[in-house]
Formats: sequence, structure tokens, C-alpha cells
Amino acid sequence: MEYHEAASYLTSFQQRRPKLGTETTARMLSTLGDPQFDFDCVQIAGSNGKGSTARLLESVLRQAGLRVGLFISPGLNDFREQVRVDGHAVPKHQVVQYVQQLHPFIDQLSEEGNEPTYFEVLTAIALRHFGEMDVDVAILEVGIGGQHDATSAVDPVASAVTSVSLEHTELLGETVEEIARDKSQVAPEDTPLVTGADGAALEAIHEETDTVTVASEPTDDPDVLAVEIGMHSTVENEVWIIGPNWSLQTNLSLLGPHQAVNAGIATTLARQFASVDVDTIAEGLHAATWPGRFEIMSTEPMIVLDGAHNPSSAAVLSKLLNRYNYDDLHLVFAAMADKEYGQMLEELPVAETAYIGRPNTERAETTDALAGTLSQYANAVDVSSAVPEATERAIEASESDDFVLVTGSLHTVSEARKRWTSASTPIVRSDESNASGPAFNTSAVTNTPMELTDEADQ
Repeated sequence: MEYHEAASYLTSFQQRRPKLGTETTARMLSTLGDPQFDFDCVQIAGSNGKGSTARLLESVLRQAGLRVGLFISPGLNDFREQVRVDGHAVPKHQVVQYVQQLHPFIDQLSEEGNEPTYFEVLTAIALRHFGEMDVDVAILEVGIGGQHDATSAVDPVASAVTSVSLEHTELLGETVEEIARDKSQVAPEDTPLVTGADGAALEAIHEETDTVTVASEPTDDPDVLAVEIGMHSTVENEVWIIGPNWSLQTNLSLLGPHQAVNAGIATTLARQFASVDVDTIAEGLHAATWPGRFEIMSTEPMIVLDGAHNPSSAAVLSKLLNRYNYDDLHLVFAAMADKEYGQMLEELPVAETAYIGRPNTERAETTDALAGTLSQYANAVDVSSAVPEATERAIEASESDDFVLVTGSLHTVSEARKRWTSASTPIVRSDESNASGPAFNTSAVTNTPMELTDEADQ
């Protein structure tokens, strides 16, 4: 079997099926020798923030000298990026090997009327690869919910629920409380669940399991306080994370108060099961990157790639934009047809020019439909046939004090990002503390170190 045949086989599976549960994944893992019992597993569930938290935790554990497997979804370019060991995607020849091992058993499952989903098969392949590579720990980003997700075929040593909001209501329940209860089922048997959830969701989680709570506001009375103090440079913020009898301060390239909370969750998980010291955690958090999530590619002009694909993530993105003073906003936008992109655009600032291109996927909205909507949210609309062309036109039209934002979906970001990853154009690194470009709007970041001094010293 050649790699292209293995890849086509993998991507041919259904995305969802009526039957819920972990039984099918467990049976595939049994066929592969139950590799999930050979290393520690950490599960990270949540409506938003689970991918960022997984990347932050991976960086911390690698900084601590552990060999780390990471399973996330989706991949920015292809599915191999979803399965990584110490930062390296699963090699093509090993994908072929794992597919050949599973193929006969999947045929048997199909004959039983129990064909697995793509995510279930990829989960089994990820765990098989982690066993093959002899990892110390595997970090697993949950797909949907928690109780019935394929990743719940493992017995985790630590787990988190980053946040809870209404999503996948047809599968998880029609209320935040029901969804929170489903997600909380990832809780390990003997260790408190780490969570950034609040309100009714947090109350529901408390009813299900012991917790360690992480929040950005002292008024929430969290077990761990994680606060973004302000911007350290154009490309980094400064965060303080304070727990019982310990604290740390570091800089992150993942910007926003929500990322400070994610860093707090990652820190708590690392201290829970690996006893990582705070200095190592601070270094690991600082080194973490998350491609395509407010990823700064340049500062003159400011060029940012962000995979926001729903109104809530667009609202968070808009708050981050408010931190920068710039002349004109050049918006490169493309979205999937089934997404609420009109509501997304309502959250974003009005653009001087919106540049439209259609990503190379059947799910993408047409440029004509996008142009009609974007005409309400931009002073001018420029239509191209593809995202790379739209990105190039936006950059060519921008001045050094302008802001170029590429957003709408991860497909959009992935295609635009190749401008930098496929060529020799340098990417701005997170430690460029003297980077120039648009100035800060300091009023957009309200936390100050003075508010935390006494508590941090305890």
C-alpha cells in the first residue's frame, strides 16, 4: 500500500454515526495491542480553548524533558499534523503501517454494521503511534463532548474541561448544564478535574466530580488565578498564574485573557501529574506557539492569521484587535457555507477593504455570496479566485502602519499561511520584544500587577 492509498482510505470514513460510545475505538485499540496502557494520558475537553491548552501543556512537558505525544484536531494542513511526537508529525510510512494493521479489522466492523468514524480511526492510529514512539505522556484533545468521545477509551491520569458553551446540542444536550455534565465525564478516577468553566456549567461539573478551578478574576474565588497583565511587546503578553503556595510570571505569544486561563489550566495539569517546577513551567509556556490562532507573521504591516470560525471566536478576535492602533484594516476573509459568517463580521471592526478568496474545499462559501455580505462591513470589496491571491493583494495594498487580518476559517488560514511556510519569508518569533509596527491601545488591557502583588507573595 502506498501513502496516498492509506490517506484516501482514512479520509473515506464517515464523520459521524448514530451509535455513540467508546466501544468501537476500544476494540480497534485491542487489535493494536492496547497501546494506551503503555503511557500516561491526559484528556482535554471543552467548547473553546482545548487546542490552545493542549499546545501549552505539550510545550511545558517537553521543557521538563518528557517525550510527549500530542493528538489535536483539526490539522492546519493535513491529518498527519494531528498526530505528533515531540513536535514531529507522524511519518507517512508509519501511517501506511498502521492502516495496514487496522484494515482487516475495520472490514470486520463494517460487516457487522459498525463501521468506525474517521475520528475514531485516527484516535486509534494516534495511540498506536504514541506506543510505537515510546512516549512518556500523550495529550489528547477531545473531539466532541467527553463521555462518548473516542479519546475516552483511555484511562487518563489527569483531565481538564477548558470551557462550556452551547454546541452540538443534538448530541450533548440542549442546555449548558447537560453539556457540562457530558464533558465532565473525562474526569480521572483519583484526581480532581481542572476546569476554566464558570456559572451554571461549573455548578453542573461540581455535581459530577471534584475540581480545581482556574479563572482570570479574583472575584470568582478560583483555586488558581490566571491573569493577563498587559502586552509585553507587539507579539507577546505578560501573565501571572497564582496557585496555593506557588506563583509564576511569564510571557506568552498566545494573546488574550482567555489564553491566560488556558495557560493556568495547563500549569495546573503539569503540576498535578508530573510535578513540574514553576520555573520550567514558565519557560515552557513562553516557548509555546499555536499556528493559525492570532499568529503574527509580520509587524510592518501587522499581519495576523486567526482561524476564528464562529461569532464567539470572532468577538474574542475583535477584542485583541482593539489592542493595536493602526490606520487601515485590510481583511482577508473566507468562510464555510454552513457557518454564521454574517454574525462573525458583525463582531469585527469595519475594514477599509475586504479581500475575498475561496478556499479549496467543497464546504466553502462562494465568493459571490461572501461579497454580498461583506459589502455591509467594508468600505470596498476585492474578489479573487483563491485565498493566496487575496492575501497577496491585501499585503500589497497595505502600508506599514496598517493591519492585515486573515480569518474566517482554518481552511482560509492554512492556505494563506503557505505564503510564509512554503517560502523563505521569515515568521516573527514570539521573543521579539522590540518589534515595531502598530502601537498599542493600552486602555484595551486593564489588568495591572498592583492588583495582584499581595496575593502573589503569599
